[in-house]
Amino acid sequence: MKNALALIIGNNEYALERDRLNNAVNDANDFAAKLMALGFTVNKALNVNEENFERAVTGFGSDLRQYKVGLFYFSGHGLQIEGVNYLTVVDTSFADDISAKHSSYKLDQIIEYMNRADPEIKILILDACRDNPLPSQYRGNQRIGLAPIYAPKGTLIAFSTSPGERAMDSGAGRNSIYTGALLNHINDANIPIEEFFKRVRTSVYNLSNGKQTSWEHTSLIGTFYFNSNDLVHSIELPYRNDAVADEQWQSQGTPVDQIIERLKSYTWDTQKSGMNRIGGLNLKEVDESARFLLGRNVLQTAMGGEFGAQSIMEKLATWLITFQQGIENHVLNGMLYEVYFDSKGRFRSEQFKSDYIDELLRLQTDVRYTESFKFIRQQLIPFKDFVYYLADSPPPVLAIDVFIEKFDYLDFDDKTYTGYRLKSVKHENIELLYPTSNRPHSQTEVSFEDFKNQVKLKLAVPSQYLRLSTNVDIAAVKYIKIPWQMKLSREAANVVEEDTGF
Repeated sequence: MKNALALIIGNNEYALERDRLNNAVNDANDFAAKLMALGFTVNKALNVNEENFERAVTGFGSDLRQYKVGLFYFSGHGLQIEGVNYLTVVDTSFADDISAKHSSYKLDQIIEYMNRADPEIKILILDACRDNPLPSQYRGNQRIGLAPIYAPKGTLIAFSTSPGERAMDSGAGRNSIYTGALLNHINDANIPIEEFFKRVRTSVYNLSNGKQTSWEHTSLIGTFYFNSNDLVHSIELPYRNDAVADEQWQSQGTPVDQIIERLKSYTWDTQKSGMNRIGGLNLKEVDESARFLLGRNVLQTAMGGEFGAQSIMEKLATWLITFQQGIENHVLNGMLYEVYFDSKGRFRSEQFKSDYIDELLRLQTDVRYTESFKFIRQQLIPFKDFVYYLADSPPPVLAIDVFIEKFDYLDFDDKTYTGYRLKSVKHENIELLYPTSNRPHSQTEVSFEDFKNQVKLKLAVPSQYLRLSTNVDIAAVKYIKIPWQMKLSREAANVVEEDTGF
């Protein structure tokens, strides 16, 4: 049984301009990112029509049978008609009650899908009573607010407002007041979900000057914490929990454990002594979980600069053969897992450990290691929206389009020179470059090769299979200005620029 699955839906782009929202998609994106960091497997759908809403919900209901925790979150317009709650899609007609209810989605249907799947804990969070932001600052449509609803056994339903109230579409920067409060408190460690929503309710009430009070109906049995060590990403992982969430690992004093202890020391001399002991292991006494953990720590040690580990990474294909068990190589599985997952067993989403991505993914065409690449592809399925390159055979090529702007500047000798600065990085026409200011201290100047290497590391794609297309002749570009601590993500298109200078 897997841990936690969430479906996140956010709708801004309603058919009529008067019905459109400013922050619902921001809220969905930001809440999805938080849940994923806390260990949820997340499916997300934005600006969906009726058909795609139905597909997302039915798929969620089907997948949920394999999970202990199910969470549904919706941001957008919600309405009640004759006491029945409806969640709207971007092509909902608000002409009249009949049109609206036949082009929206009943909340009861979502609850029914979750009940059929029967996870231990079912959570529904609805930031859904939103008014269109043009004539007023409140959210809601048709009837004011959503109607009270019964929560079946094992279910918590959370509303952004009390029955009959409207919810503010802004008030927390790029988020609604309610989702802003969710985001603010969800990292609070080891508090029961009931206490979490109490803190949210207090913040919403205070920040709205008493105009909005969030509300929950619960029949949960047992205790659930959003921020705990219980939620670990796993898809049929054949390893012990302390090898997956390896911050929990403790040495049992075995020879391989003594090596792993040394590799975790962060001291080169101690790490070196650990690396020197690997060759003397009796591999018949080293189980799959220990091999997996050894692979993770050898990669970490190489990234930390220990020469022996670095030398191994340079001759990885031959070194790994020693650890081969039939068609499986659990040491390589550990190395690949470490690239994408942290010490809690959670997907990194950013800052992959990709320093040795060339050496690791060079093995994707080696038939001896086929099962390891099947393993990591399976682990990355829930995070396909956050991974740009999935190893396969034959290896795919990642095409990135880079737009570079020319500009003139005066140097210290009062002569005018031509400079170059990065304006856009796109994959499949989706902007990846987070906007940043054009102030000098927020930029750095690098060679084009250095820039390409940064793209490789941030997207975790081997150099050999990264193709950059540009609008300028790269031979003429000596240096290029890029954002300091450049960030690349598919969420970039939803981020507002800090100023208009860049």
